[in-house]
Amino acid sequence: MLRAAANDEIAIPEGAWAGSAEAVEGLLRWVVADLDRCPSVVVERSEFDMYGSGYASFVDVLLTWRDGSARVADDNMTRVRGLAVGLCRLAPIAALFADVDIAFCATSGASYLPSLETAASNPVTGWEDACRDIVQVLDRHGILLLDRETLSTSIDPALTVETVLTDRPPYTIFDAWFHWMD
Repeated sequence: MLRAAANDEIAIPEGAWAGSAEAVEGLLRWVVADLDRCPSVVVERSEFDMYGSGYASFVDVLLTWRDGSARVADDNMTRVRGLAVGLCRLAPIAALFADVDIAFCATSGASYLPSLETAASNPVTGWEDACRDIVQVLDRHGILLLDRETLSTSIDPALTVETVLTDRPPYTIFDAWFHWMD
């Protein structure tokens, strides 16, 4: 499975992942819409277009407090603090990223990419209700949320993962399932 994921191939042929890339994309759009209905958080943005270039093996979803209290805007810049969820395109798994702080500029876009260093285990302190809501949504769609310990596990040193998110072998489970290439 990890070899397939490292090679950008669907690795678990079940559910939408047994169909086409379009089927996976469609399901992940439903998941994002479902996340946007959580009582505690709202989807601030979701990145399906692979950051405008290259390839991402995941959809990046930024969630923040539904009441807007973690969103600050001024003339040309908006800062948002929240959680991010990486929805894997290769298998029904996800990763959670904690205390993400993103600056959005009208002219230059956002300033964030997920990393193993920001990967979190569930629940995130201060975000317990949000984490519960997120896990309920993922469970409804048959998506397993991997914890930080699992994501940090090294993979077979013979496997190479082409990614700009890290420059370090040994690669981890995070690198295999959640990678981005220019």
